Amino acid sequence: MPETEVLHGQCLCGAVKVTLTGGMGRTMECHCSECQTVMGGGPAYLTMVDRANTDLSGERRGYTVNGASGGEVTRFFCPVCGTPTHSELESFPDKYVLKVGLFAPQSAAAPGIAIWTGSAPDWHPVTEGIPQFEKRPLPQK
Repeated sequence: MPETEVLHGQCLCGAVKVTLTGGMGRTMECHCSECQTVMGGGPAYLTMVDRANTDLSGERRGYTVNGASGGEVTRFFCPVCGTPTHSELESFPDKYVLKVGLFAPQSAAAPGIAIWTGSAPDWHPVTEGIPQFEKRPLPQK
């Protein structure tokens, strides 16, 4: 029986910790204008995971907006160091969208999809050779 992959991550100061059982899903880069603002100019590198496989600990603060997709998006961060940690999407209530920067660089695969590329600034290239969507792909059933 194969061993289940367990990944541990944390914010910059260590006040927020995450344990992910079963490994990361497909890693994506998001070029929406909101992610660019949160991340300081470039895209956010993310993975969507099942909440049931994710343990988040430590105080987090969130800010809720209506996302470009039309549904509510709550973006969470560490109130001590300001590290963005994850998002919760109204349209995917059983998922977390984790920032892959919480984990050791070796834990995350290169992005497998690029979304909201229509918002990417000219000076920031979109990763070549992966599926690219001007907005977001339709949810898979």
